[in-house]
Amino acid sequence: MHNWQENEIKELLTIRGSDAIRNRITGTVKDSVVYNRMTKLLAERGVYRSHMQVVSKLKALRKQYTKYHDQKTRCGSDRVDWPFYEQCHRIFGNIPVGNPVKRQRSPSPPPAPPPPPPPPPPPPPPPPATNDDHHETVVGLWDDVDDGDINKHLGPVEPDDDDEQYSSPEQLQAITYTVPSKKRKTTVMEQVSTLVSATVSQLREMDAAMQAQEDARLQRLMDHEKEMQNNLMCQLVAMHERVSRENHERHLELVDRIMSRFPSTSAPSGR
Repeated sequence: MHNWQENEIKELLTIRGSDAIRNRITGTVKDSVVYNRMTKLLAERGVYRSHMQVVSKLKALRKQYTKYHDQKTRCGSDRVDWPFYEQCHRIFGNIPVGNPVKRQRSPSPPPAPPPPPPPPPPPPPPPPATNDDHHETVVGLWDDVDDGDINKHLGPVEPDDDDEQYSSPEQLQAITYTVPSKKRKTTVMEQVSTLVSATVSQLREMDAAMQAQEDARLQRLMDHEKEMQNNLMCQLVAMHERVSRENHERHLELVDRIMSRFPSTSAPSGR
């Protein structure tokens, strides 16, 4: 029975509106324990409903309450033609029963003044004072001096042996980022290949085991069928022999009866 009676709905709303139940409803998954408690309380009052029926009925009542409450708000009427409106309003409503009192809006606070603009950045420091001679000297130093002058003043620069032992920064960077990436790719591919191989082996073993079981089952069925055929043939042969023997005995008995009706020719006459 899925239809709720009026007294059952009132009992449900009374339990739902009690402080012990209403304060424990949180709107989360934990409410399942509360609904189980409500189901037990209903059973104690003679209303036997399942957990899902209780949850579904409460959802339907809340939907109906929202419909009637919106209709009442739009029409501005004081009375709602629904017997459960008052109980549902105490449970699901957020405003007191009756005409809602319009609240005057408090004046909004004045907007906050805009923040002051950030201070301007300090001016850059002035460049160092240099005369034209020094500037020309610097330019002349890098433009006019060649390697011959450097070798004449500083002596020939011998090549460093350490430069031949180490790679260039570009090569070092390529080694640093390329080799671990390839190694990680190789390791991942090896793990995937190993996993695929193990899975294929397990599937093959399972297929072989299932095939062996199927072959054994078919063999048992064939043996059982052959045994039944042999038994049936034996029964048919025995039945045929019995019928033949009975027919033969019946035939002999019939012949004896017929022969008994005729007098024997070898018997002496009475004259």
